[in-house]
Amino acid sequence: MEVLEIRRAWLIPAAVLAGVLVGIVVSLASSASRKAEAQVLISSPEGTSAVTPFLPNLRELAKSGVLAGNVRSTLRLKESIAELRDRLDAEVAPQSQVIVISAKDEDADKARQIAQEAAVVFTQLVQSRFGQRSPPLQAALTDSAHVLSETNRHFVRNSLIGGVLGLVLGLLVALLLQGGRVREGVAGTPEGAVRELRKRELQLDQRVKTVSARERELAKRAGQLASRERELEKRVSALGAREGELTKQRVELVAEKRELESAPAPEPSTPEPEPVAPEPAVATAVAHEGAWNINDLQHAIDARAAQSPEQAEEWRTYLFFLREHATSDGSLPRTFDPLIAEVFGDAIQA
Repeated sequence: MEVLEIRRAWLIPAAVLAGVLVGIVVSLASSASRKAEAQVLISSPEGTSAVTPFLPNLRELAKSGVLAGNVRSTLRLKESIAELRDRLDAEVAPQSQVIVISAKDEDADKARQIAQEAAVVFTQLVQSRFGQRSPPLQAALTDSAHVLSETNRHFVRNSLIGGVLGLVLGLLVALLLQGGRVREGVAGTPEGAVRELRKRELQLDQRVKTVSARERELAKRAGQLASRERELEKRVSALGAREGELTKQRVELVAEKRELESAPAPEPSTPEPEPVAPEPAVATAVAHEGAWNINDLQHAIDARAAQSPEQAEEWRTYLFFLREHATSDGSLPRTFDPLIAEVFGDAIQA
């Protein structure tokens, strides 16, 4: 029994020492590459809520082969795209809209150069892929590439990790060796203590089941909310398309109504008049032209767009359908004068 106690006393220090030695060996075996990183801020005119959903996709874009290929081509590197991609990495900074792009190389200057170029290429890719969408995203280099550490051989860190692991393993082995004595102690425990232990175990099991049920319910609700959001997006798209179609039909109906109202009433039959020489075609065309030009209306809408964006969008919709009836120089028929006065009144009066 005394021999077993002596072994247990030496077991934990020996395990800790073995863990430290393993950490030192791992540090010696690790590469001596150096790491550099740059930071890119993602922003949007609509605020943080418009950026957060796209951060995972932007991180994958920063680690993609497209970015690696552009960096390889710009810096004229000899290694393949796959090899360069393995040396690049990207992470989202916690509680922020910052993408941290890092690069590794045995040469510190080269690692910094690759990280800097990767950050520049990433800002260009974000602008080309997300700059024209709604909401638009912008990327800006906030922190130029800089070398973080001289080497990846972290002797102190790896030694501490190895020592902690050795301590845990030593404690586990010591507990296993004491298993016989623990079982003896439990066998000699009074019945009241045993019942109390069983009661606590049942309570813990019940709590685990309750937490699991809550997690499943939360997951179910999250799925339902996501489904509702997709359905609302579909309805909004359908309503937008329907609104455009109704606007077009309204313009066409108003145009037909104006043409019918301006058409002369049929005259009673009279003796055929003497033939009169026809007037020049230019005079006839001018007689049908109205008071407004499509280009003048466009300038008036652009001048008012900053004051009333929603009204400007409605005016542009009407202007889109009116272009079908404009002449080559932009003149609109006289039949559209009442419609233009009604719809574009605020713009043409400004």
